[in-house]
Amino acid sequence: EGLSPPEPEKAMVPGLLRGTIVYVGGKEGWVNAPDSVIAIRAAGFIKYPLPDSAGIINELLEGRAIISGLLSLPLFVDYSTFEIPIPAPPMTLQYFAIAQQTTTDLNSQTIVGVYSDNSNFDPLPIVIRSGDTVNIRITVDFRNLPPQPF
Repeated sequence: EGLSPPEPEKAMVPGLLRGTIVYVGGKEGWVNAPDSVIAIRAAGFIKYPLPDSAGIINELLEGRAIISGLLSLPLFVDYSTFEIPIPAPPMTLQYFAIAQQTTTDLNSQTIVGVYSDNSNFDPLPIVIRSGDTVNIRITVDFRNLPPQPF
């Protein structure tokens, strides 16, 4: 049979997660949000259920989670969009949510939206493979918040 050249390695191409957050009632729907909202962020987690709120920061630091950034997504809008690069796919996110922060303490987060397909907020997994661009949509209703994951 002889020697044959090694199989070429498949190049890993980064992935991208794009999302749209739609706020029920548009700008007027924010009247049901706490006055003290200082940030809205999108975050996804490889493991679910999640640890307590302090443990979520560890998930981010250990690379088992992704976030839309340290800066807030737009506040008091009808909708907003985000993009999160996935540098080392494949990645399966078991839980993806929108969180509001109401104090300067990063541990002070409340989940206000979950990527799901039902009113029970059962999370849907998101699979991002090499080179994929995955688009999702999440609805936030400040009058009907999902259960907290911890």
